[in-house]
Amino acid sequence: MRKRYCVALLFLMLVLAGRDVRAETSVYYMTNGPMVADLNNDGSVGFSDFLIFLRSYGTQSGEENYNPLTDFDGNGATNLSDFASFGLHYGSSQAQTQASSKEKYNIYIADSDDSSVMVLDSESHLVIDYLPFRGPGGVLVSPDQKEIYVSEVFGFFKLNPLHMIDFSVPVESRGKSVLSPDGTRAYVTDQVADMIRVIDVVNGVTLDSVLVGNRPIDINITPDGRKLYVANQTDQNIAVIDVGSLIVFKHIPIGAIPGEVEITADGLRAYVTNLNRGVINVIDTPTDLIVGAIQIDQEFSFGAELSPDGQILYVSADGVLLAIDAQSNLILRTLRMADDSTVLGITPDGTRAYIGSFSQFAGGPAVTVIDLDNWEILGLIRGVFFPRQIAFLKTGITNTDTP
Repeated sequence: MRKRYCVALLFLMLVLAGRDVRAETSVYYMTNGPMVADLNNDGSVGFSDFLIFLRSYGTQSGEENYNPLTDFDGNGATNLSDFASFGLHYGSSQAQTQASSKEKYNIYIADSDDSSVMVLDSESHLVIDYLPFRGPGGVLVSPDQKEIYVSEVFGFFKLNPLHMIDFSVPVESRGKSVLSPDGTRAYVTDQVADMIRVIDVVNGVTLDSVLVGNRPIDINITPDGRKLYVANQTDQNIAVIDVGSLIVFKHIPIGAIPGEVEITADGLRAYVTNLNRGVINVIDTPTDLIVGAIQIDQEFSFGAELSPDGQILYVSADGVLLAIDAQSNLILRTLRMADDSTVLGITPDGTRAYIGSFSQFAGGPAVTVIDLDNWEILGLIRGVFFPRQIAFLKTGITNTDTP
């Protein structure tokens, strides 16, 4: 087992245990490329940016004049290497805007270590709201884009788009959740009680609970709403639940620690990532049998999400983003983004990916923003530690005529 995998696993264990190991408390966005040195955001790198850089030169993290935006290599200090980077970019201008998402979104990042759900604007990546929660483990947006749901250590919360709380239901532990296709039920994993809880999100009441296995870490539902698939971390299996009867009728052993479960739009296949093995399991949902495995070069995989058209499976694996053909299960392309990576979120228009990442010697934790059309890194959202889930709420349409 490589040292880098051990570091990633240690950080994951610390987060799940609630240890206070965090990044910079301020959240900020660092674009990729020459415009990273545009410190005043005026579209060019000039003398005013040099003055901003000069004020923080020679400082370290924690000192009064330290500015994380001038620490280009993310080593905790603004020094000669950063000066060299600034000099390289001096005189650059934003002749061509970065590829933008076709639609505008609020980006919701549930950061369990920071005890918050951060809300960012998808165009500027500036924080527009900060929602305090106690170790949030999941965040969801309803299919009609009218409600936001947050699961945390002591409750499951329903919020409106103005982030006012409509109701909360007691839950014993932070855990991921999934909504029924009609948006009337939420199924919430409870990692302490080893169960899922069924919540009526219209009336704000708990309807039932189902024991599923040891430490359920993820949950998903078939598009027809008939079956739930729950990844049990300690038992190393997938519990399959009939939604109508709320009976666990099968446990599918996968021989590794499961990460996430992603189900195809036709409901015929489920993909299971593995936290300690370089394999992605493929489950045939009509028979609930493992019918294949996608071998990857990376030692583990974590987040998984299909593109909106269902053609491509995106997987976050050991610091690499994988694009996998969902028909042939062949890996189409890979993109190295960090030393390690965790959860991912794909914008509903399919143009961007937001991925929890960690670089041991280049700034630590972040959320990496990737342009999926051009297959390149757009930038990094710093100031997060270990996001547990990323969701999007549509707020408008961008100007597609922008050059």
